[in-house]
Amino acid sequence: MANLLKVVFLGLIGFALLVFFTAEKPKQIVANENVVNIVKYDSLPSIFEIVGKEDKVKKEDLFKKDEDTLIVVGNHDSLAVVKELPKYFELTKPYVMVANISAAPWFVKKMFIPGKLEELNSGSNIPMIYDFEGEMVNVLNVTDNSKTKFIAFMLSKDGAISKLYEGEVKEGALDGSMTEEEKKKALTPLFDSLKNI
Repeated sequence: MANLLKVVFLGLIGFALLVFFTAEKPKQIVANENVVNIVKYDSLPSIFEIVGKEDKVKKEDLFKKDEDTLIVVGNHDSLAVVKELPKYFELTKPYVMVANISAAPWFVKKMFIPGKLEELNSGSNIPMIYDFEGEMVNVLNVTDNSKTKFIAFMLSKDGAISKLYEGEVKEGALDGSMTEEEKKKALTPLFDSLKNI
């Protein structure tokens, strides 16, 4: 009986080794960055909290279905510069800013950030999404939440959202560390990318 168990055991080990060494290795799939970053309109959250507005806004009211819309995700310093886009360039497409603040501690998001964002967006008629839970940045696959980076996406008429441009501003831009020329220079590549659409 013991010999029979040894034979069965060795047979199983031999079969496992045979399968392991002769099995074809899985093919590695390398996705194109543009494919990875394409999201559909239907994936966006259905309602948004907008900085400076009491009531939440429906997706359909913020993003019109048959219209190209620029979406710019940023944080404190970068949004302070991005909000100046219409000041330096003539925009023909509507755009929405997304405040990427979901990584901040809960009490900071509740107590300090709303007032700061209202102050930041004062005098601007550009809607700014207060992305408290990070729903928007998760859908857009934005993992970098540094203060100086911004990432631009284009929501096209057919409902596809694709990455358009990634830029950076000087640290302290919110507090005035950038001159008007530096701001314009930081936003020029984004505007040039828009012209090609």
